[in-house]
Amino acid sequence: MEHLQPSLKIAFAQLSEAGRKAENQDTVGARFPEGAAMATKGVAIAIADGVSSSSAARQASQTAVTAILTDYYATPDTWRTGQSASRVIHSINRYLWSQSQNNVRQEGYLTTLSLLVLKGDKLFTFHVGDSRIYRFRAGQLELLTRDHNQRIDKNTTYLSRALGADLSLEIDMESQEIERGDLYLLSTDGLHDFIDEKKLIQMLQSSDDLDALSKALYQTALDNGSEDNISVQLARVDDIGTPSESDAITVLSRLPFPPLLKPGNILDGLTVEKILHESERSQVYLVKTAEGTPLVMKTPSVNYEDDAAYIERFVRESWIGSRLANRHVVRVVEPPQTRTCLYYLTEYIAGPTLTRVIKERAPLPVSDAVELAEQLVMGIRALHRKDTLHQDLKPDNVVVGAQGVCLIDFGSCWVAGIEEMASPIVADKILGTLDYSAPEYRYGAPTGPRSDQFSLAVLMYEMLTGKHPFGEGYGKAMSLPQFQKLKYRSALQFNPLVPAWMDRALEKALSIQPGQRYEVLSEWLQDLKRPNPNWLTNRHKPIMERHPEKVWKVLAISGWAVAVGLLVFVVTR
Repeated sequence: MEHLQPSLKIAFAQLSEAGRKAENQDTVGARFPEGAAMATKGVAIAIADGVSSSSAARQASQTAVTAILTDYYATPDTWRTGQSASRVIHSINRYLWSQSQNNVRQEGYLTTLSLLVLKGDKLFTFHVGDSRIYRFRAGQLELLTRDHNQRIDKNTTYLSRALGADLSLEIDMESQEIERGDLYLLSTDGLHDFIDEKKLIQMLQSSDDLDALSKALYQTALDNGSEDNISVQLARVDDIGTPSESDAITVLSRLPFPPLLKPGNILDGLTVEKILHESERSQVYLVKTAEGTPLVMKTPSVNYEDDAAYIERFVRESWIGSRLANRHVVRVVEPPQTRTCLYYLTEYIAGPTLTRVIKERAPLPVSDAVELAEQLVMGIRALHRKDTLHQDLKPDNVVVGAQGVCLIDFGSCWVAGIEEMASPIVADKILGTLDYSAPEYRYGAPTGPRSDQFSLAVLMYEMLTGKHPFGEGYGKAMSLPQFQKLKYRSALQFNPLVPAWMDRALEKALSIQPGQRYEVLSEWLQDLKRPNPNWLTNRHKPIMERHPEKVWKVLAISGWAVAVGLLVFVVTR
């Protein structure tokens, strides 16, 4: 996603000193990445204050800052900032807590942590403890964090939240817009407890030299009687640098569209063997490398050569696919030679599409349908773990190969990490395929993993019945009232071999309201594979559960009958 890379310019300075203490238990750090990481992760600035009462305070603060500035950038590019940072902070907390529990000297690994991420035109704060993050904008000073302190009396407070204190952790998280000229101040209590707000504002206005300003803030806190470690970080937004539409189009248009290809044509060392699919929007070819390896090539349609939104979405497809690794999701591969035009390659999966399987075999045996559904769930969960929605699950986008099903086509995917990036290009609204997309895409409710769940359930229903669960009216509905008028058609109407409890699982996953569906796909899969006890009616329960008294009576009578029979047999011999 090179066209989304911002030229964010940040002036920065930091200072951390022991002050009047013998040891500096504060740690500060920042990371200014280059290239794609600037767009997907942004600039990260962290400050931590090791809790003085814990004997391993210095190690705790160093661990927290070092880990967050390393591991945050190691999280998937597809994750949103909140997910990336919070996952890492929770991991750091568990590590520090375990160090405290397992240490033979019973040292406490406790520290505060405040993290500021500047990404595109937004800021994100993550905060635990009583370090602080301020914003100074247009002469106004705003505290962006809240001290996690508990006051005992006028002169006594204690830290109520810290990393390493407990296995569970609550993190304060906020997101706001940034503006050019914003000045962000991160500090530990050795500084902000000894400079009042009026003086702080005066000093922030006094100089554009951030190095000199950080030293002046340190000295002021020291002069005002600070006996703690003193740490300060200053970050000024000199330019947000969001790429313009023309800049983005220039980057996207570096590679020309390839011409329409036919069998025998060679492009970048790849020989076209067969045309697999042609539509108004794209072409798909079976190609072979010089070594004879079969691959699939997808090329954009020349009909959209001047459509920036289309080109952006096409580029996004290969970007998404290259970040997924699951045997039930098609793998994007690098071309054997330098790319001379716009296309991308995937592995070749030999086999029919699910459309063809349904057309030729529906209704599928229940066990076969469940097996295919389980594999589809595995593929979709691989996307969801990357904070990505497929949004166009349909039989044409599923290939049934020798190793099972494989999801293809990432053209409609929604990626949380990309959505946070400021794009100058107005994207087209993708709804997927009407018969398979969840109702909320049309009536305007929030979408999420449960939207893909709905589409999966439609596929499962179609495998079992060859029909649509709501009939022809589904494709015409647009508003919530129209969807609510639709009635779910029991799968048993079209396939009496479908167990009633499985039908209930399908009906739940196909609820019009997302909140009424399964919370996670694993729960749905469990209800497809074995009866949910809550859904077993008397008709489906074992006779022992339905009529226990009658069963015991029958057993008792049978026992007496056998005993009498044996007695008669013995007497008459």
